[in-house]
Amino acid sequence: MIRTIVRICTHFFDIILPPRRTERIVRALSNEALQSLATHSGTLPYHEPSITALVWELKYRKNSEALRLAGTFLAEGAMAIAEESLSKPVLVPVPMHHTRRKARGYNQTEALCEAILTAAPNMCAYAPNALVRVRNTIPQQGLPKHRRLKNMLGAIETRDSGEVAGKICIVVDDVSTTGATAHETKRALLEAGAKEVHILTLANS
Repeated sequence: MIRTIVRICTHFFDIILPPRRTERIVRALSNEALQSLATHSGTLPYHEPSITALVWELKYRKNSEALRLAGTFLAEGAMAIAEESLSKPVLVPVPMHHTRRKARGYNQTEALCEAILTAAPNMCAYAPNALVRVRNTIPQQGLPKHRRLKNMLGAIETRDSGEVAGKICIVVDDVSTTGATAHETKRALLEAGAKEVHILTLANS
């Protein structure tokens, strides 16, 4: 009964305010569909149209359904790491510079961490402020590989080493291309005394 009411309400609102193309694509996605698209590395192929839509909806719209799907998908990877760990791992979102965060209103990697914790409660600890982006880098998208690597050098530092020292850290990111951001976050965490650093990425381009 409740599902029927939700469908009717959704249909009514869609007539008044038609959904975005990417929003319609995300609505048609399922956890099973994402699993079937996963690559051998455990990530999703960014350039597959449905995955591009998923990333755009969570990154630029903070779409709750996109976050639920992504959180459930990433929770599988986090669970695999947790099962091999002797202590509870710590989820660490890739930080966003404060000027960009102010413009967007949120950091999508923090939203992804929260979605993972919703999908798998108590599996991991959470350190949303462990890292800070000390330099407002230009967007990585569209840059050649050598520029991406140079762009990220020294851009990320640890804010509070006490949150990560001696801990197994799982860095959460939405998209990886060259791995430059992952390299910088890993460097910062290891320099702060992290025991291990794992990179958990939703999509790879």
